[in-house]
Amino acid sequence: MAHLNSTIPANAAERNFAEFMLRGDDFFKIELLRQAKSWYSKALNLFPGNETVKHQLAECERLLAFERKVVRILLAVAAVLLLVYLIAARPDF
Repeated sequence: MAHLNSTIPANAAERNFAEFMLRGDDFFKIELLRQAKSWYSKALNLFPGNETVKHQLAECERLLAFERKVVRILLAVAAVLLLVYLIAARPDF
């Protein structure tokens, strides 16, 4: 908590919001997007209209979608390589 702002939020909801955002930001920085998204969602539950949280959630989702796309491509490439290997390894060819 050493890197919290010097201003202390006035009430419990604001303190929780600041903590949730801080944790979300920390996970986002190290690219643990699912964990970041979870903390940002908790923050959004406290303040549903907060545009900063909405933006961070959208950014997490955008990056997760890209990650899923990359994984699908890698799986397809691996399947093709495996198929080529199996065909080449057959003794009757």
